[in-house]
Amino acid sequence: MVIAVGEESTGILTARTAEALATVLGQKATVFPSHHGGFLDDEFGYAGQPDAFAVRLREVLDSA
Repeated sequence: MVIAVGEESTGILTARTAEALATVLGQKATVFPSHHGGFLDDEFGYAGQPDAFAVRLREVLDSA
């Protein structure tokens, strides 16, 4: 199980919750580019970084 947070989400409720869960599970949260919707393009009004997100996701999946 990978618990992830967006690098722009540091300190907000969703990131704090994910980090707490990761700690309970004995791991550290994996950081992804952008925010909690970092995989989205700008079609929804708050653009993420989908290309950078995809690269990071591939790194995480390849290391598993």
